[in-house]
Amino acid sequence: MTAAPLSHISSTRERERRYTALRGAMENAGLDALVVCSRGDEFMRGRVQYVSDIFQWAGWGIVVLPLNGEPSFISDPLWGLARPPLVKWIHHIQTTQKPGVAIGEILSDHGISDGNIGIAGLADITPAAHYMEMVESSPNATFTDASDLFDDVRAIKSQEEIGNLYETSAILRRVFKALEAEIRPGVSEHDVLGEAHRLVRQFGCLDGIAQMSRTPFTAYTFGTKGVIEEDDVIAIDLEWGGPSGYWVELRRVYSFKPPNAQQQRFWDSRVESFAACVDAMQVGAESTSVLDAMNEVYARYGQTAEGLVNYTAHGIGLDSLEPPWVPGKDRVFEENMVINLHCMIGLPPDEAAAVGGITVSDNVLVTADGPVRMTDQSDEWIVLEP
Repeated sequence: MTAAPLSHISSTRERERRYTALRGAMENAGLDALVVCSRGDEFMRGRVQYVSDIFQWAGWGIVVLPLNGEPSFISDPLWGLARPPLVKWIHHIQTTQKPGVAIGEILSDHGISDGNIGIAGLADITPAAHYMEMVESSPNATFTDASDLFDDVRAIKSQEEIGNLYETSAILRRVFKALEAEIRPGVSEHDVLGEAHRLVRQFGCLDGIAQMSRTPFTAYTFGTKGVIEEDDVIAIDLEWGGPSGYWVELRRVYSFKPPNAQQQRFWDSRVESFAACVDAMQVGAESTSVLDAMNEVYARYGQTAEGLVNYTAHGIGLDSLEPPWVPGKDRVFEENMVINLHCMIGLPPDEAAAVGGITVSDNVLVTADGPVRMTDQSDEWIVLEP
């Protein structure tokens, strides 16, 4: 049998870098251990993968990282322990129905059952039952939320992580190019998106979604039995974690005829607002500056995003959504943050049906020399031969 290592295993140097950064933050906060909680989906599994390389597709997972000593991985029986040993470098693993009790035993083994314990995930996803078990099992410990502490560390990407993000971008760029041969009148949405799934899996991507929207636009869906027609405008969204698990959210717009005047004007506003938001991602700027830049363009076009709470921009990495959230979890842009951008907009129903699926999305790297788009350097409305 041909053997090969798992594609998402980080280098020893990278693991040491992460642990050093996290433990430095823990020491500054007076924490004796960090309990890192995750959930097996694309929004929350990355926390545990960040500290263990364990990819958890379902259920919950927990890593206990002491300030001193080896980490431990605790798994939901749903996911079990067949896969974690494939990582090879994290050795203390167990599955249990009572994770709070297991965490208490681990803290006791490290002599910190009366210590200060941070929980990454307490603010958002740690189940109440797990938290109560922790408190009951370690009544002398002090538990505090450490979600921001954890997320602030992983928001700054290393060169290895940036390379992983570029790898995913390169894969999706190839997939979109190949899909041009599949998008034609008479083909069903299922066939096009099925080919997208086949291609990304063939390139080794770990997880993700392929969505499509067509005129009249209502929503992006995972495909219907509907058949593409010659007058359609087709918008496709691919959101995938590559072989390393690092994500990009990317969109393309296709038609078989040049856009009409309404579509062209809306496309122009999308391209201009996207570029303005990218330019706003300067080191030291508040993440809310992205919204200011977007709204300035919208004002020129008579458009608005007023009242929307949907994210126009967000961090991205091992999770498809990481802080900052714009609007929401605000941050100051720092060098080597990676931000996914897709400008949100409010439209009246008739206009939404005509142009609502037309949009742009890509990852942006914040650098000392200015922001850098990671997949596309420009945006193109792609007119295909019918």
